[in-house]
Amino acid sequence: MKLAKTVRIASLALALTGASGIASAANYNYLEGGFLFRDNYGNDDAGFRVGGSVALTGPLAAYGEFTSNDRVDQFSAGALFHQPINSELDWFAGGGLEYVDIGPEDDLGFGLRGGLRWTPLKAFEVTPELRYYDAVGDGQLSFRVGGVYAFSPPFALTAALQGGDDDRVEVGLRWNFGS
Repeated sequence: MKLAKTVRIASLALALTGASGIASAANYNYLEGGFLFRDNYGNDDAGFRVGGSVALTGPLAAYGEFTSNDRVDQFSAGALFHQPINSELDWFAGGGLEYVDIGPEDDLGFGLRGGLRWTPLKAFEVTPELRYYDAVGDGQLSFRVGGVYAFSPPFALTAALQGGDDDRVEVGLRWNFGS
């Protein structure tokens, strides 16, 4: 019963925000990649990250991400619902599948994520978010803050700090395409 009430309230909130007619503050069409330092599952070492997002229709976008270091490989894929709050701020929430391979163990689970994309300046974006995934018999909850600095219209530098059950430091490049 409590879940049904929560779903109804969330649906009403989504309907109200969708009626605003404000353009999305952030671009949901991008590819990015770079260096990753990760401390997870008792292992801390360097590796790489490749990710991206594609705007589908209206307020929906698909996302994908692959991270790999010495012992942990993880692939995430899913969908996000996003809505503008104003011309500088979007909120998003979504989920998908999480495949995690840790040495001899591997598992397919699920993940949830939600947060804000704030673009106070055309060339700068800040994205605080919560991420949760459950795979390999273990739920992992982390808070993440990402930053993007566009040094030319299609290209940007990226950086992120993530703490909690899945600690990360990331730096890289982003290519924005579409609008």
